[in-house]
Amino acid sequence: MQIFLSYTQHRSYIVDELVQLLWKLPVSKRALRSYHLPDEDQKQIQMVTALLIQLVHSSANLPEALRHATTGHSILEVSLDATYISKCHEAITETCCLFWTRVLQRFTAVKAQDSAELKLLMENLVTDLLTTLNLPEYPASALILEVRYRDMLHLHGS
Repeated sequence: MQIFLSYTQHRSYIVDELVQLLWKLPVSKRALRSYHLPDEDQKQIQMVTALLIQLVHSSANLPEALRHATTGHSILEVSLDATYISKCHEAITETCCLFWTRVLQRFTAVKAQDSAELKLLMENLVTDLLTTLNLPEYPASALILEVRYRDMLHLHGS
C-alpha cells in the first residue's frame, strides 16, 4: 500500500471527504451554522463551508523563500518567480473545479425525491459563501463562487 500520496491525490481525497460531509448535513436552519465568523455582527456559517474555504485558500502554496522569511522586511526582499501568481491561481481554480465537479456528480446521482433536500444544501452553502465574500479573512470565497458562476455561464452559453 502506498503511504505517500501526491498533492493531487491528497487534495482529491480531501474534497471527496468534504462532499461526503456536505451531504450528511441537516437541511433545517436550526443548529446548522456553528462556525463563528470574526466580525461584530456575530455571523455564523456551516463548519463544512469553513473547511472548504480553508482548503481552497491553502491550495495556494507559498514559495520556499517566503516560508523562511522571518520579518516583514525580509518578505519584501524575497524575489519570486514570474509565474508564481498564475501557478497559485491555477492551483486554487483546480481545487474549486474539483469541488464543484464532485458536488454536481452527486447531484446527478440523486433520486427526484431527494432533490429538494440537495437544493437546500446548495442554497445553504452559497449563502455561507456570500456571507464571507467581503470578509478579508476569507479570500477564497470569491474564487469558489467565481468558478461556479463561470461554469454556469459556460453551460448556458454552449
